[in-house]
This record gives sequence, C-alpha cells and structure tokens, in this order.
Amino acid sequence: MASEPIMARHLTASVIETASRATFKNILFATDFSSAAERGFPYAVEIAHRYSAVLHVIHVAGPAQYSYAPAAAWPKLAEEDAAFFRDAKAKLEEQLKTVPHELTFTAGDVWRELDNLIRAKQIDLLVVGTHGRSGVEKALLGSVAEKIFRQALCPVLTVGPLVTTTSRHDAELNRILYAANFSPESLAAAPYAISLSREHRAQLILLNCLEDTKLGVKPMWQTLRQLVPFGADLRCDPVCIVERGPHGQKILDVAEGHGVDLIVLGVDGAGGHLAGRSHFHHSSLYKIVTKASCPVLTVRA
Repeated sequence: MASEPIMARHLTASVIETASRATFKNILFATDFSSAAERGFPYAVEIAHRYSAVLHVIHVAGPAQYSYAPAAAWPKLAEEDAAFFRDAKAKLEEQLKTVPHELTFTAGDVWRELDNLIRAKQIDLLVVGTHGRSGVEKALLGSVAEKIFRQALCPVLTVGPLVTTTSRHDAELNRILYAANFSPESLAAAPYAISLSREHRAQLILLNCLEDTKLGVKPMWQTLRQLVPFGADLRCDPVCIVERGPHGQKILDVAEGHGVDLIVLGVDGAGGHLAGRSHFHHSSLYKIVTKASCPVLTVRA
C-alpha cells in the first residue's frame, strides 16, 4: 500500500505539516551518576548547543541503602553521600557554565519525578543512558527505562552500553539514519530526523526494510525520497536505502556499515513494539537500543 504514489504524497504532506514542531527548546538529561548514565551527557550538551536550548539535569535519589553496614556507620555514610552530591552539583555547574541550564536534585520515585518535570518544564527531549550487565546479550534497560519508552510525552534519546563517546566533540552528529516503514509512528519521527540533520549539517540516510517479498524495491525507494520535503535545507541530498529482511537486524547492519552517529525511530508506546511487558526484552526496539554503537532517538506518535 505504501508504494502507491498517492500514499507517498500523503505521507510527504504529513511530514511537512509537522516539521515546524520538530525542535528542542528544553532538554532533560536524567542521571544517577553511573558511568552508563553519564554516556548521555555529551549528547545532551551538544544538542542543547545546536538548538540554543535550556538543558535541565535531574538526579532522583531513592531511599538510602545502608543495610550492609552497622547502624553506627549510617550517619557517616549519609554525610559522605551528601558530600558526593554537593561535589556533583559543583562539577555540573562548571561543565554547563556556557549552557543555559537548571539542576534538579530530588528524592522519590524516579519515573514519577521525571514525568512531573517533563510536564512542568515542557521538555522536548529526554536523554538517558542505559545500563549493560554481563555483556550485550544481558544488557538491561530496567523498569524505569521501560516506563520511559512507554509513557514519555517527548522524544527520548537513549545512549546504549556500546556507545563510547566521552566528550561533546565526539557527540557531533555527522550521519543520521532514519528507519521508515511508513506507519503513523514512523512518520512522527521523520521531522526530527530532518531537523537534526539540518542543525548538525549531517548526512541523512533513509532506510526502509522490506519484510514483505511481494513489494518492489524501486517504488519504496521513490516513496522514501519523497519523505524529505523540498526546501528542507539539508547539507546534501539524502541517501535512500531499501533492504529486504527483518527490520531490527537490518537497521543495526546499515548503521554499522555506514558509520552512523544516530538512529531515529518511530515507536508505539501503547502497543506495537512495546506491547506487553513479557515482549519488551525481546522486541526489535530493545535489540536496537542495546546493540547499537550509536544513540537511538525514539519518537512516539
């Protein structure tokens, strides 16, 4: 169906209609100060610079866990925790002195505090790092990240366990891969892929994976090309790729083969990719986020 010219024109019109909304004025970086979480920091800073955005940083502390130590040691451990967070705040202030920013250190339920801040500050992008344990195959996003994918009201930039970026300079986006299957969820991500490519002067790569062998490659290639509207002001013409095979693995293969710096995907938070907790850790999205060597931007319809 998506290969028909009339459908292609409809899809392009949809992208043009939403393109003006694909911007980032308020960016939220969530951290627990682990090495995994900190991988997202350079990307949050780089995108904030590109869009002249306010960067909000939040740390949500859970209840203190001192059960491993004798009760007499708890006051000293609490004092050490307080000193750590004072130092962490001072370090962040130094790192962000050239970026408009707000710091929020609070305690409570992590997802509830994130959601409250997203709503209160009208956050346009949430940046999070994921945790990997015992290798890539056992990389765990955890229950908080799963709620983020299902419920976040804004796009989410996830920096997975295989991303090795440590500085803002390394976080520059030179090649961006946008995977499109022409669903409403997929189309919701197109304006963000185009906007980021324009702001970073990056090469935009458009990918469609054909799992239905009856569909032709050429019509899908033409439909892909029409997703970038005239006057998009990109540095160069987008590269269009149509591959046959399962989209999860093909996205990873193309990203690796072209050395991309960002993958952009549309997801359905209520169902589809993330339907049912039992399916989450076996979904294509989970595989892409945990196995990609670059960050993944997910956009809900």
